[in-house]
Amino acid sequence: MTKSARQALIDNAMAERVQCRAWLLLHMAHGKPKAFTKEEYRQMAIAELGNVSKAAFDTAWVSAIEDTGRHDWYQPKPRSKGTLQ
Repeated sequence: MTKSARQALIDNAMAERVQCRAWLLLHMAHGKPKAFTKEEYRQMAIAELGNVSKAAFDTAWVSAIEDTGRHDWYQPKPRSKGTLQ
């Protein structure tokens, strides 16, 4: 792999993380409750932002939680009554 090809991959990964983080910050802002599981948020991000890698989303997830102080988002979403999952 050439240096420019490698740099393009790095730039793309960074852009995905930045885009995901900004998207997540909107969902975490102003004390909004965690309405979905992490996986559901990832699927929503892919639907809205386009093809986002799992690694980019996971990195953005941690970054957004730490930046907002929303450590409650590390916890699993509370189960609904009647949900067996």
